[in-house]
Amino acid sequence: MFRLIVSLGAVALASCGSGFVHEEKLSGPYRLVAVDVMQDMLLCRSLEGGDCAGDGLGGDTVFAAGANDRFITLAIHPRTWPQPSGSSRTDFYYLIRSPDEAADGGRGATLKGPFDERTFANEKRRLRLPEFTRVFEELK
Repeated sequence: MFRLIVSLGAVALASCGSGFVHEEKLSGPYRLVAVDVMQDMLLCRSLEGGDCAGDGLGGDTVFAAGANDRFITLAIHPRTWPQPSGSSRTDFYYLIRSPDEAADGGRGATLKGPFDERTFANEKRRLRLPEFTRVFEELK
C-alpha cells in the first residue's frame, strides 16, 4: 500500500512541475516538496525541466530530514489513504546516496527502512547518519 501511495504521489508530482505549496532543496538532486497541503511533504529527486519524482523515497508526511554527502535521513508519520497522517506513529528511513548522483539524478540511491526509533538510533550511531537539520514543527 505504501508503494502504491508513493507511486501515485510521484505521478502527481511529475505532472505538476511546479506550484507546490512548499518546495526547498535538501541536498544534491533531492528536494522536500508538498503538493497541495503541508501534510503532503515528501522527498523527491529533481528531474530535467523542474519536475520531481518520488520513486518510493519515503512518502506519507515527511516532518524531518537531514543530509550529508553519503546519506539522507527522514522521519515520517505514515498514513493510510485517504486518512490524514497522524503524529501517533513515526517511522524512520535513510537513503544511501549514489556516488554518481550528479550523472544519474539520484536514481542509484537505495532507501532503507522503515525503522522504529530504537533501531534507527542504532543505525544512526553505526553509520554516522546525519542529524535532522530540517524539521517542520507544524507537522511534528
